Amino acid sequence: MTEHIPIVILAGGSGARIGGNKPHRLLAGASLLDQAMAKAASYSSTVAVSVGGGEISSVGNIPQLLDDEHIQGPIAGLAAALNFASSIDAAHVMMMPCDTPFLPDDLCQRLADSIGTYGVAVAQYGGRLHPACSLWRADAAAFLPGYLAQGRRSLTGFAETTGLVAVDWPEEQVDPFLNINTPEDLTRAERIFARRQKKN
Repeated sequence: MTEHIPIVILAGGSGARIGGNKPHRLLAGASLLDQAMAKAASYSSTVAVSVGGGEISSVGNIPQLLDDEHIQGPIAGLAAALNFASSIDAAHVMMMPCDTPFLPDDLCQRLADSIGTYGVAVAQYGGRLHPACSLWRADAAAFLPGYLAQGRRSLTGFAETTGLVAVDWPEEQVDPFLNINTPEDLTRAERIFARRQKKN
């Protein structure tokens, strides 16, 4: 069971390629962030949102984590997630993006089953790692200052530093790790939702 593993949704990016305000872009009648929060709640009873430099409206009572202004890029969200895990005495924390609406239902469980003594379990699909879809040991935070002091910012690079295990997902008709970055990606996702509704 993963209900006590905290889930942190990454929602702090600028979303410049989609015209900004990505977390509130609508897909199938609901915002990307609302859909991400619903998915996160299906994994765990403890959910937070990493919001970058400013708070986001309409997240209810879910904790909002502000990024350290001295850390740039997605790794700032990881830093916030690790700090959150430490604040609630959690041994692990899972990250997921707000813009990946088709994540597998068993994502958290399979990562938890695979992490063992590794520092992080990272989802992999079609040979490609997805470091933003990952389960981290909370004590990985001890290695982060030294990594950042080298001027490094890559999530994958830090994952390799802490000890990474890749967790493969079988290929499906729709990429479960499809990431929405552009208006074209959003249109493609709308078509996927429409096809699924017809099947149901």
